[in-house]
Parts: sequence; structure tokens; C-alpha cells
Amino acid sequence: MDPGTAVAVGTLSAKVLSILWKYYKDVKDAQHDIKLLANELECSHDLMHQFGTMASGTSSLPMAASLYTKIEQALSELQTLDKKLNPGTGAKAMRRFGNRALKWPFAKGEVEQWVTRFQRLKETANLALNIDQTTLVINTNTNVTQLQQAQEAKEHDRQLAKLPTAIDAGYDSYHRQHETLCIENTRVELLQQQRGWGATHPKPLYWLSGMAGTGKSTIARTLAHHFHSIGTLGGNFFFSRSSGEANNAAKFVGTLARHLANVSPQLERLISKAIASHADVIRQGLRNQWRELILAPLSAYRSLDRPTLNFVIDALDECGSDDEIRLILQLCVEVKTVKEVDLGVFVTSRPEIAIRVGFDAIPDIIHQKLDLRDVPRRVVEQDLAVFVKRGLSRISQEQKMLEWPNDEDIHSLARLSDGLFIYAATACRYIADSDWDPKERLTEVLTAGSATGGNTAGLDSMYLQVLISSLINSRSEAEMVKLCDRFRQVVGTIIVLFDELSASELAGLLGMSRKAIELSFAKLHSVLNIPQDVESSIRLLHPSFRDFLLDDTRCTDRHLCVNASLKHEELAKNCLKIMSDALKRNMGHLTTPGSTPEDVDRQTLKTQLPKHLQYACQYWVDHLAGISTESEVKRELPDEGILAFFRQDFLHWLEAMSLMAKMSQAVVLITRLGDLLDSVSDDTTLRSIVEDTRRFILNNRGIIEKAPLQTYTAALVFSPNESFVRQHYVYQLPSWLIRSPPVEDRWGNCVQVLEHDDLDDRRKITFSNDGNYIASMLTTGEIVLWEAATGALHSTLDRYKPKVVAIKSLQKGILASMYADGAVRLSDHSTGVLFRTLEPPVKDCQLVPDVPPSPQPIPSLSILPGGDLLVLSQNGHSWIWNWESNAWSEPPVTGIPIQLVYGCLSNGLLVALIGQNNTDLLDLCLLNLSTRQIQTIEANKIGVWEPVAISSLDIIAWQAEDGAVELLDTKDLSRTKLKGHSKCSVSALTFSPDGSMLISGYYDRALISWDLSTQSRCLVDSSAFMINSIAFSPDNKQMATLMSELVKLYRFPVRDMSTFQDNQSGESLHISVSPNGKQIAAGPRPNGMIQIYDTENGELKHTLSGISLYNCIIAFSPNNELIASTSYNASLLVWDLRTGAVNWTISGGQPQFSLRFSPDGRYLVSGGDRGAIVVVDAKSGKIIHILKITTQAASVQFSSNGQRIACFTDRAKVRADASARAIGVWDFITGELVHEIGTSAINGGSKFVSVKATMSPNGRYLAYSFIHGLDEPVVIYDIESKQQLDFPIAPGPTMRSLVFSKDSKSVVTSTRGGGIKQWDLETARLIGVCPLDVWPRWLSFTKTGKHYLEFENGHIPIHPIEGDLSNQPSRHLTHWWYDEMAYWFMEGTRRMLWVPPAYRPDIFNDDSLAHHDGLFVFSNSNGIHYFKFNQGEEVTDPHEHGGNH
Repeated sequence: MDPGTAVAVGTLSAKVLSILWKYYKDVKDAQHDIKLLANELECSHDLMHQFGTMASGTSSLPMAASLYTKIEQALSELQTLDKKLNPGTGAKAMRRFGNRALKWPFAKGEVEQWVTRFQRLKETANLALNIDQTTLVINTNTNVTQLQQAQEAKEHDRQLAKLPTAIDAGYDSYHRQHETLCIENTRVELLQQQRGWGATHPKPLYWLSGMAGTGKSTIARTLAHHFHSIGTLGGNFFFSRSSGEANNAAKFVGTLARHLANVSPQLERLISKAIASHADVIRQGLRNQWRELILAPLSAYRSLDRPTLNFVIDALDECGSDDEIRLILQLCVEVKTVKEVDLGVFVTSRPEIAIRVGFDAIPDIIHQKLDLRDVPRRVVEQDLAVFVKRGLSRISQEQKMLEWPNDEDIHSLARLSDGLFIYAATACRYIADSDWDPKERLTEVLTAGSATGGNTAGLDSMYLQVLISSLINSRSEAEMVKLCDRFRQVVGTIIVLFDELSASELAGLLGMSRKAIELSFAKLHSVLNIPQDVESSIRLLHPSFRDFLLDDTRCTDRHLCVNASLKHEELAKNCLKIMSDALKRNMGHLTTPGSTPEDVDRQTLKTQLPKHLQYACQYWVDHLAGISTESEVKRELPDEGILAFFRQDFLHWLEAMSLMAKMSQAVVLITRLGDLLDSVSDDTTLRSIVEDTRRFILNNRGIIEKAPLQTYTAALVFSPNESFVRQHYVYQLPSWLIRSPPVEDRWGNCVQVLEHDDLDDRRKITFSNDGNYIASMLTTGEIVLWEAATGALHSTLDRYKPKVVAIKSLQKGILASMYADGAVRLSDHSTGVLFRTLEPPVKDCQLVPDVPPSPQPIPSLSILPGGDLLVLSQNGHSWIWNWESNAWSEPPVTGIPIQLVYGCLSNGLLVALIGQNNTDLLDLCLLNLSTRQIQTIEANKIGVWEPVAISSLDIIAWQAEDGAVELLDTKDLSRTKLKGHSKCSVSALTFSPDGSMLISGYYDRALISWDLSTQSRCLVDSSAFMINSIAFSPDNKQMATLMSELVKLYRFPVRDMSTFQDNQSGESLHISVSPNGKQIAAGPRPNGMIQIYDTENGELKHTLSGISLYNCIIAFSPNNELIASTSYNASLLVWDLRTGAVNWTISGGQPQFSLRFSPDGRYLVSGGDRGAIVVVDAKSGKIIHILKITTQAASVQFSSNGQRIACFTDRAKVRADASARAIGVWDFITGELVHEIGTSAINGGSKFVSVKATMSPNGRYLAYSFIHGLDEPVVIYDIESKQQLDFPIAPGPTMRSLVFSKDSKSVVTSTRGGGIKQWDLETARLIGVCPLDVWPRWLSFTKTGKHYLEFENGHIPIHPIEGDLSNQPSRHLTHWWYDEMAYWFMEGTRRMLWVPPAYRPDIFNDDSLAHHDGLFVFSNSNGIHYFKFNQGEEVTDPHEHGGNH
């Protein structure tokens, strides 16, 4: 049926209704029946109209056939009714006689029948509709569920795609498709045993070892294939020395996690959730990755039974370094902690020392092992015979050679292989060459020699035979030389590469045609894995071929032997040339300077950074290092390539390394290059350049890693003036940054700054005993480890354990951690793998770390001279762990109130703080544990949080009363004072490990190094934050300091930074910018001064004195001629900005909290604590009005015409009457109170409430919110009519600010969680929103128009809700603001410039940031910092550079 039928029913029912109402008017005696029928028809009309809309509208819904039937039936009934109601004479008679022609056509009772018929139709239609709707809901729910599932699957794929995976590392990867499994009837008993292990895991770890060529990888592939076929393969990783992805552990965990996610939808969900929840984990160390991506998902897995899973790890010996191998083994041990899954790990490797030692350290109960050398020789020869027979039989079938080979030949070749499957495999491939007679080739092999004797002679003979046959035999001398040269060029490259490349990629690296590359190894299928796909990597069939070619004692033909040093030289030059030709700015086509590597399209990255270019970027230094020290090329290369690289491509290279997620490797490469040049180069210029670039990387690694294009912005902007990198790349600075802060001329002593939001700066920082890692505690109670060399976050330890309260580095790379439950856990410092747990000394021991200035004992760990561990608990009790007895003992010092143990002298005496814990100052003492004798060093002088240090030479240091550092030599009890810095208190102390230096940190943020032999001091650094802890590396070469959310790293020797500028006062200043943006006021200084600076050149214009240091408030007049100041001391001062002279002063009264000039600048208003608001003539100082108030005047506000003044408190006491005035409005001319709002208007709430309020510019409206709960409404009050507007807006919890538009027609609210919203006053409708996630303290509309807001950190847009383009914000202006949470300068929603810690505004000073039309002024303890951005036009190209700075 046509959906228009329902519409026809509605139209006809309307017609019939019209007729009925004519009857109703004329036929008086039937009005009851007429009305009854009309009412029913009206219902039917409305219903049919809805059906018509549903069936024929733009968003029409499906309807059942039964519903259409009922609609058609209704149309038929209406047509019958229409005929009955129409007069017999028709329309003509109606026109002739009028309504007198109408006669009611129904007899008594007939109308009721019609009503019943229509009611039934309506009911059945509604029923059909309900059925339709129910079906639709079910279908919709099904579709929604399917859509949700599809979205979840898409999200899972998106998260899993972030995992760092090595595609080639899988046993079934495309590149390994031709690698065989164990053939039938070989390794039978061995595979049966290993399959049995994989089913039950009597021990969770299985190690299969064997010499090169014995078939370990084939066994591993076979097992992985078997586990996969029965559904128990959890993941696999096949290491390969020739693969850049699979020759190290960087992608080990990510690959296993990706495989594990394929096991089941539940594991896929758990792993993708882990990635989403811990976004940084993919860039962290293996320990964190293993915990978050493997152990945690497996531990959260739920199943009716306990499933079995296996990891297969092959060729562990081909992993990058011994440290990585050791770490992987330690991680594998942790599978025993997973209870929800029966997980086993199968590992194969050569019996290298590092791996043997690693397995020896693992208890036998956890692992089992098998060495293939222990397999009986007869079994191996049988397997080899089967292997050889199959290989030769295949040749026989392909070449149709009947009765060949015979059994004797098969067994001879098997015996000749001497247990090496690689020998047999190479021989079979050699014999299979279709250009030669297999019989002749087999004879050659059998007569060439044997591998017997445990050496490589037989294998060498086989390799040599393959190469001579392919390259030399039957060739002329000229052809032979040409072929061998090309062989060494191409195959020689393959064997020294640090990553595998395809033929086309090799062509790009070597500058050859792909055809020439392919011809070079066309006849070498017996030793190379040459895929048919030209884009797949070429690989060695076995690593032994590499060893053969590089050893001239094994490869005796000089035409074939490869000189590794010459190949590395050639490749180093090639890499430098490739980078020079291909690298450029913004290769990832990123849209903003703050875009992340994740924003890069994968195809774009593949196109812009092809594999051979990526290879050049990653390995050029490794090839330089591979050149033999005997070669002279290292002295030649700098002038040819390295200098050009640093002058032209260095920044492009850093960007590329960031896009490849290789920034830590970049640090290692430049450091390695520096070490290399130090040993071989006399070029001091080049060495200084490399050192400068190393400092540049270390200083900027963190931000370049997150935002590659900050290489050209933040990294350059904040580099020293004399830096080689800054000088050579100054043209790359962004043109939209007109002015940036002054920087030092040279690099400072701080090498790197590490940031973490959760650093606990009250706790200690420590180096590992090998100096490779830095450990610190988090406020969450965890331990964070950084790599000391690169600054990369290595791992976060103990996330699932009780809170850590103390840490201590022990010998042999052990980190001791004391927990809130009293236990001490010993773990590997580099991996975090737990070795042992020392249970709490007493039951129910609960330690909670105190916060200063509480004098409670601080939980601590100390090492006694014999190596025993001393623990001090929070209740002052102490225990000693004795390693020999493996037990805790309580030292015989019961009753001595030990509050803190600092350490131990070489003679066994403890340096401790002793005294009652209810006193602020305690005794610093030496305590003899054996005799209980106490020797007081300093009585009643030391606070529990004051630093004390002990040197390896038994010298104790602490702070003296006058700010000096006092030293006590405990051997002769001589004392020395180190003076000369300031009388500022010491915040941290530590000695260098050799005892030659003392490092002291001060509350004024200075870091001082003292040479104890001369008592001379050196200013190492001045920081933006107070230093709380200092640590040295064991070799005296590195130092780390801990402060608020920062760790700073230093390398010795350091230079004296005593050119300490005057504005580095140790305290940040309050900043205010004049209305015209030409001057700033900064203060107060410690001497009570405000300084006025010219913003154009930073020149000091005036110094204004007499200011209180507490709660100083500064205000400029609108005409920029006056500046006023008031403060807690109640003084009100006004200066003439043109001369700097004081115009007038008013002293006394209540402390002042607000200050504002009138719009015309003629008057000045100051609000006090309680008592009055003072209105003063700005020029003369004459008091105009004193307006009485009862609360603190947190802010005062003028109407735009200056006729009204409002006073607002920010916190009011709730009272039943109005005496506690929260808001007051006065007539400025008369001084009369116009309106007040007291706290009696507050319904409920706490004793005190927060008040947010503002007055409209026209002085008519008040907007306010009394915040004492969530979702408090905004009240709009009309002062003129004295009525509250109907404005039911509850914009969200935690109101921050309110502001009216300039035309007083709308109000903007800012709430935490609710965002910034604009509301129309007349309709209370939401009309605008801000697209940015900011939470301003105050807001105002800018002078540029109604669509931009100004707040304390800059300008932000507010976008109209409607789609009217005429109402959209202007796009011809830039609007900058500073994101104080992420430390970015933003242009709208675009991240443009990241600000490092030294240049950020002080987080503890709300007035340390000011701005005006693109000018931003920051203040911190390091000084005043200016930023000026292009405010004239929108930044259409954020990557544009070349501006003046």
C-alpha cells in the first residue's frame, strides 16, 4: 500500500469533521451524537496524521502489513461515512437552501455503532503500531549491539596497532615462509618430550641449547607450529642477528602482546584496555611493558578452566646485548606468578656465557634444560640420514633421476655432516642447482672433506665449494674478478648490515640498480634466503656463513673474503650521503608544531622515510664504529661527511628519529660518536660540535620524542646563543614567534631535565651501583627508574605492592625497598625483578611516611660496615638484618629514642638523630650499637627534616645556625665551616663517593659544589624549584638532584655559574602589564620594591619602593599614566609612571585585598578586610567615599559608565540575617547603597560558602552563585526592577568565574568539568561554547570582538551554537594562550611552543603570568621571561620559519 493512504485518511477525516460541525450547528436535537462521533473522528484524524508522517517523512520508519491493512480499512469506513453525511441534494442544494437542507442521517443507536467501529480500528491500529515499535526496538538493539561490537573491534585494532611489533620475528611470518619444520621421522623422541612439556608445564621454563647449525630453530618452528595447531601458542619471537627489528629486545614484549591478543577476544580486550590505560607504556622499558601488557592481562583473564599457553623464543643469543638477554630471562621467570593461565616459555639459544649464567641463577624447580650435544650420536645421525634422503629424493624427482641416490651416498653425507643440519641443508641446496649434474655435485661434496674434529673445516669447505662453483669455475679472469667484486659489494654488505633489507632497499643503500643487486646473488640460493617477492628482505640461511666470509683464515680465497672494515667505511659514507639527499623538514606532513608521531599517517611515513633511509639514520654511527682502528678513514671522514651532516641535516635527522620512535637511540649514537672521535680524531672543532649536539639532544630529547617539530621551535628557541646548533639553524626559528626570552651564552652544567607528575620530592633519589639507572619514589608509593645515559623512562616498579616509604642502593645491582607493611624487598636495580622479600621484623607493622614539618621518626634504610641492613621504623624502633643468619635482630639500644639514622661510619658508629619526638630540634649523635654509648655532636640544633651527610672519609656535614655548612672529621674531631653563599637555609646535602666534594642545595634554589681540599665553592646551578635531594653516581661523574616534579642531571667536571643575575632572587615576582602593553610592573622584591620595565626592550624604567611583601596588589590606570599599589599593611600608594615619583600615600586601616581604577581613570577604589571600601581621587589622593562593608572585599567592579560600583566577597559565612553582606552595589555619585545580597539568601550549605559574582557592564544586572555543593545555580538579579530573572542555569560543579558580555545581553560561566558556556539572558538558552578544555580563574570579553574571551593565560574563542556563518568568530586574528597544565603555548586548539621548566611561570604564584595582545610575561625564581607572538594575522602555516628574533 502507498504510504499516502494514511495521509488520505487524515484528509478525509478532516473533511468529514467539517461536515459534522455544520450538522452540530443546525441539527439541535442530534448534537450529543454528533459531538460523540466528532470526538472519535478527531482522535482518528490525529492518529492517521502521525501514521502518515511516520510512513512518508524524511526519516520514515518501517511498518508491518497489518498496520497498513487497518489504515486502508479506516479509509474505506470514512468514505462510507462521508457518503452518509452528505445531503442527498449535494453541494448544489447546500448553496441554494443553506443549512436548512441538512438532515441528520442516522437513526438512534447507529452513531454508537460507528463510534465503536472507529474505536476498534484505532485500537487495532495502535496494537499493530506497538508490535512494529517492539520489533523496531529489538532490531535497533541488535543493530546497536552490532555497531558497538564493531566500534569496540575498531578501537581494539587502533590500540593494538600502537604496539611496537617486529613483523619478521614470528615463526610464520612472510619472510620465514620457506624455513622448514622438522621433517617426518626426525627428532621424534625430542619433539614428543617437548610437546609433553608444553601440555603440562612441570616447570614453566624450558631451555634448549646447542651449537650453531644443530637445528635449534627448526625445532622451535616445529613446536610453535604444533602449539598453534592445538590452540596453545600464546606468542613467539624468533631473534635474528641480521634483522634490525629482531636483533634486539625493543619490540620483544610488544610482539608477544600482539600475538597474545589473537588468542581470544577476552585477551584482546584486556590488552587493548591496558594500552589505552597506560599510553606511555609502549615507550617505557621492557619491565613495565611485560607487567602491563603480558602479566596484568593474563592475571585478569577469566575462564571456566585454566587454559594452557606457550611462548616460544628462538635464538636468544642473537638478541642485542647481554643486559637484554639477562632481563628477558628474568621476565620469563615471572610467568610463575600468573595463576589464571598455565603459561610456559620455551627458549632456544647457543650455550653463550651470559645465557648459561642467567639460567644457572634460576632455581632448577622453575626450569629444565636440554643441550643438543647430549642427544646420542646415533640418534642424530639417523635424523640426518632421513633429512638427507628427503632432500636428495626431491632432487631425484625434479630431475627424473631413477635409482639415485643410493643408501651409501645418503649415509655418507649424513656422517659427513657430523651433527650439523646446516651442513646437510647447504649441501642439498648446492647439489640441487639445476645448472649442474646432481651426481657430480654429490661426488664433489663427499670428496671435499669432513667436519669431524669439532671445528668448522668441513662447513668452510662446503661454503668455499658453493662460492667457487657459482662465481669462479668456468669463468675468464676478467669475468671472475668482476663477479667477485660485485659479490663482495652486495653480499659483503648483507653480512655486515645491522638490519635486513630487500633487494630494492639494498639498491637504495648502495646506489645500484635492483637488477645488479639481484644478479649478484642469483646463484647463491644454497647460502642465502632469496624471496620471490622483491620487497621482502634477503637473509642468510645461517649465521655461520657470515662468520666464514669475515674470517680470512676460514675463507682462504682472497677474491671472496670480505673485509669488514672496508665495508663499514663504504656504508658509513653511503648513509651520510643518503641522509643528505633525502632528509628535510616535516617529513611526516604534521599539521602543527605540537603534533605527535602518532599523528603521522603510516603510508606517509613509509613514503617519506623509506626503509633504506631509516636504516641510514639508525646505523651510520655503527658503521663508523665498525671501521678498524688501523684504517686511516676515520681521520678522513669528518671533513667529507660528518661536518656536512651536522651543518645541514642534524635537525632533520632528529625529526626523523622521533618519527621512528628512536630518540633514545639518537642519544646513544651521538654519545658513541663523541667517544669514537675522542679516541681517533685530532679535529677539536668536530669534537666540540659533536659535544654541542649531544647536549642539544639530551636537553631536548623528551619534547622532541613527543613532538618531532619542536626540534625547530622549543629546542632551538631555548638553546644557548653560542650553541653550534642554534647558530647554524637560526633560520629555522618560527616566524610567528616575534620575541623569546634571553638565553645563556653557553650550555649550563645541567645536562638533562627529567619530568614526572607524581615525583615525591620529599624522598631520596639514588643511582644504581653501576651508575646506569636513577631511582626515585612517587607520591603513589611506587619507584620510578630512568636510564642515566639517555634520560628515558626505564620502568615503574611495585605498582601492585604496598606503598614504598624508603629506598637504598645495595651492592651487586640490588635495590632495597621498604614498604608500608614493614617488609623489605630486594630487586634487580635495572629490571625491577624481585629477588627476595625480607618479611617485616614484627607483625602488623604499618609505616606511613610523614610530611614535614612533623617531627615523627622517618622510616629509613642504612647499610652497616659488614653489609648488614639496618631498618628504622616509624615508631623509632630499629632492627638489623643479618645475612649470615638470615634473620632480624633488635640492636641493644632499647630505650634510646632514635628519630632518624643517616648512615654508618667505617668504624661501625651510627650517625643518628636522637631525642624526644615531640621536640622540634634534636641531638645529632654518634651511637655505638655494641656499647650503647652516645656521643653528642650537636645538641638541640637539628630538625628531623634538616639534611645531614656522611662522606666515605667519615666526615659529617650539617647546617650551622648562620646558614653555613659545618663539617666534623670524626677521626680527629676537627671542625670546619663552609661559608660564602648566603644565610639561606640548606635544603639538601651530599658528599661525592670519593669524599672530595660536598654538594649543598639551598632554599633560594642555588646548588653549590665545595672542593673540600681548598674549601672553594662553585655555583653549579640555580633552579626554579627548591632542591630536596642530591645523589652521585658511584664513579663521581654524574649527579642528580630532585625537586618538584623534576630530576636534573649533571656531569662532572662542572664550571662556575656565579654570573648570578640580580633578578634571580630565589623568589618569583608578581607581574602586571599596563593597558597599552608597553610596561610591566614586577614585584615586590625582597627589599620592598616594585620595578617597572619597558616591554619592548626589557629595560628597567623605574624602581618604586615602600611596598609590603605580603599580598601586594598592583593596578595600572586606563590611560597608562599612574600605577597604584596596596597590600596587607593597608598602605595605598600611587606613582606617576612618567617620572616614577610618588604622587600620594594613604596609610593605616584594614588589610587591603582589592584595587581598581574607574573606567575613566579618575578614581581609585580599594577594598579592605572588614570595615570599608575607599574611593579616592586618583590624582590628588582625596577620599571621595568610604563605603561600609561587613566582609572581605575580594574584588571591586565598576559599571562601564562608572556610575555604579560593586563589591564582592569570595568566601562568606552563612547567617540567618543579611548582616554578612556577600554582594553590595553602590551609586558611585552619591555613595548610597543601591542593593545588597546577604548570606541569608543561601539555602543550606556549609558554615562557609564560596561566592562567585559579577556585575553587568551597564550596571543593571548581578550574576552570582553561592557554591556550597554541586550544580549550584547561577542567579541573575535585575537591580532596577529588584527582581530575580527566570534563569535556571546550573552550569556544573565547582564554579570558577562569571562574566557578562559587553552589551550586557549574555553571561559566560566557567566551571570545572562543565567547560566555558555562554547563556542568553532573555531566554536562558545556551548560545555559545568554548572548544578548549580550560578552567579560568577570571574571564572578560576582548576588545577584538564578542567571540573572544580573555583570561589569565591568554585569549580563547567562544563559538556560537547556531550555524549562522555571520556569527562565527573572526578568522583573521590569532589568539594565543598558555596551557599551564601541559606547558604549551596554544594558538586556538593548536599546540605551538612547549616551554621548559626554567622558563615557566611559578606554579605557586597566581600572578607570575601576565599577557597583552600576544605578549606574555612569565616570572619565576630565574627571572622575568618575555614571549611575543604574531597577533596580527592567523597563522596559516604553523611551520613557517625565518622570522627575526
